[in-house]
Amino acid sequence: MNVIQRASLFLLPLLAAAAHAQSWQSGLLATNQKVSDNLLQPLSLGYGSYPIWKSNNPEIFRGTGWLMQVARNDATRGGRAYPLSGCHNAYLFHINKVGAGAYLHLIASNPNNATITVNAKGSMYTNAQKPLTGKGTGQSFFVAKDWLNGTFGTNFSGRSLGAFQGTEIAKASMANNNMADGRFEVCGSQPIYLYSVVTLSGSAQDAINATQGGPATGDIYSESTNAYGREAGVFDKSLVAGTTTVTLPASGNVHAGFSFNTSSKFNANLQEQTRPQIYRLPDSTSRSYGNYGHKYDVTLRLANGQATAKTVRVSFASSFTAGSDSPSFTFNSPATLNGAAVTLWTTPTQPRQVLGTYTVPAGGSTDVRLTTFIAGLGTANQQLVVEVL
Repeated sequence: MNVIQRASLFLLPLLAAAAHAQSWQSGLLATNQKVSDNLLQPLSLGYGSYPIWKSNNPEIFRGTGWLMQVARNDATRGGRAYPLSGCHNAYLFHINKVGAGAYLHLIASNPNNATITVNAKGSMYTNAQKPLTGKGTGQSFFVAKDWLNGTFGTNFSGRSLGAFQGTEIAKASMANNNMADGRFEVCGSQPIYLYSVVTLSGSAQDAINATQGGPATGDIYSESTNAYGREAGVFDKSLVAGTTTVTLPASGNVHAGFSFNTSSKFNANLQEQTRPQIYRLPDSTSRSYGNYGHKYDVTLRLANGQATAKTVRVSFASSFTAGSDSPSFTFNSPATLNGAAVTLWTTPTQPRQVLGTYTVPAGGSTDVRLTTFIAGLGTANQQLVVEVL
């Protein structure tokens, strides 16, 4: 199996996940109501595709140097040599607080004693390029949209990389206080190292040189019993996929909720859908909390064993609610719903978004397939809601 094998092949074993019995709650939901977290049921899921390298700690950087690396142990931040074999996804999210303009680089290096080739594709944007002004906007939304549509700002294959040399995969120019978000797929014909690096010059050579120096200063958030922390590591899978059969009840005026992009860290009732680290800097998270940059491809199979047709409403919701919109949104990601484009958008005061209403024939079934890349800046823990009208 060669290193440029398409990720879609990894879907094949995922769609046979075991079904779960449903529990229905009486009544329909009010317009801005979501399902209680403690009543959410698991989706039938599998996990696949490439491992995902993450650079999000320090999320805020205040100096130059590297932010995340897998090449060696560092006296300040730890780590070890962990060559990345084959293909990996890579996700970055950072905020510039240097006090001046700076550049964020994604660098690959060749630790082998012979020339190799590198393939890479993906996009990276700042909020100067893609201003965040509301629904369907912002740097994180457009990175996810590029992946959903298969259109990339960076796309090359067969780049030659000499022994012990480095190459720049992508670069973002960041004014002070700018945010940058990026997602890439990087494949080496032999194992490689990946680094995220901050420079003031924007020079690729300066960035390559900085991979061998010290870490950039910034705000480190470590995981604890009461905090998710931030990611600087490699997590074992980047795809969440599967089909959940939802057996519709005989009577209507009921609802059920299903976990979507949830973690059980702070609530054991929620399905654990994050992935464990296979490498991390020890000041960073043990799991992919939030799943930023991960692909979700889930289907609800609405199965009607009754003698009459059923009308079913399906919604997307976020678990966080509040009396005012602070933060201004809780989820903002592009998606497709049965192949048609839709923007998933929730806020603390409007936590639920109706996706569609479906007529499920007697003795038949209707599939509702939702595909999205989890965009940065959203809050953790979402849900899919099924209401039988």
